[in-house]
Amino acid sequence: MGQSGTKWSKVGELSMLVGSYNHKLDSKGRTVLPARFRGELGSSIVATIGVDRCIALYPVSRWEELILKLKDLSSFKKKTRDFRRVLLSMATELEIDGSGRILIPSGLREYAVIDQEVTLIGLEDHLEIWDSIRWEEQRSGVLMDFSDLAEDLEGI
Repeated sequence: MGQSGTKWSKVGELSMLVGSYNHKLDSKGRTVLPARFRGELGSSIVATIGVDRCIALYPVSRWEELILKLKDLSSFKKKTRDFRRVLLSMATELEIDGSGRILIPSGLREYAVIDQEVTLIGLEDHLEIWDSIRWEEQRSGVLMDFSDLAEDLEGI
């Protein structure tokens, strides 16, 4: 299985989940979370849909922070209501078993068009799970424009 990155690196008090790891789903729809991540995630995580048709995995504490931010948004705006409804209705808490596996619900697998090969990527405070072929297409496209993206993010 391919991998890159490290578990969590500390920058001051900020923890960052980084790296990418390739795994397979088993016949039950389970995948293994990289050992480097498990100690920091606790015994359960929250899974929901991610943008760009992937699955987002949040440590419970980070999910709670996200929920508080969502509560602050106006429920009078249709886009806010729609976003909250879909994000929250597709969210589920997943237990991490003794072997470090999670069972990805079929609805989330269908949304993310996940077949067998998956790539888990760290995004500072949460993980994303992608179908490996779709992730490579996404990553390749972004790499082609990486210099332009960096220029647009002036001031980092």
